[in-house]
Amino acid sequence: MSDLPLDTALVNPELAEASLIVDYLYDHPEFFLEHPELVSRLRLPHQQRGVVSLVERQLELQREKIRSLEDDITRLMGIARQNEQIFYALNDLHLQLLKAADQTALLAALQAFTAQMPHVQSCALVDLQQKTDQVAQLQLILQRRLSGKAYYFGRMNRDEMAALFEPHIHSVSLQLLKLSEDQQFLLAFGSDSDEHFQPGMDTLFLDHLAKLVLAVLPTAI
Repeated sequence: MSDLPLDTALVNPELAEASLIVDYLYDHPEFFLEHPELVSRLRLPHQQRGVVSLVERQLELQREKIRSLEDDITRLMGIARQNEQIFYALNDLHLQLLKAADQTALLAALQAFTAQMPHVQSCALVDLQQKTDQVAQLQLILQRRLSGKAYYFGRMNRDEMAALFEPHIHSVSLQLLKLSEDQQFLLAFGSDSDEHFQPGMDTLFLDHLAKLVLAVLPTAI
């Protein structure tokens, strides 16, 4: 509803009259139902077409709303397909982990799982107790990227990325798995998309995955 100041109404009577019309239409939304002949005569400015009728504008807005709803449906269907894909991949991983008798078999199960995942191309499981140059470099990366957090999601610089993945990987998920304070592993996933792994991502799925891997690690190492 309009709220026109009195001094404005006195200076500009036409604006005051327009304000009264706005108030009246707000208070009587049925007005155009009682006077349908006015609907076809109303004209509205249009950015591309100059002037259009109210009916044309209503139809255009309705079409835009339908297009927006169709886009939402397409997006939700895409998410549903991805969730289905993840569900079946996780089921297969459960079965493969039950068979994993050593760390090689465990890594093979994780790699097979990764191959089924949408937008994820690489994975790595690294024993951080090993005395290698790679592990020494990874320890520095974890100090910098995790710094007390459970996860790191996002991009890394070229040298950091080279310690884990091939050059085509652009964003990563890093997670520290602890069997004990003296037995720790790095579980990492890589995507060739810059945007796939991002800060603030939900960790519910990865929390479950970490529990699975930790459950079989004692028999696989």
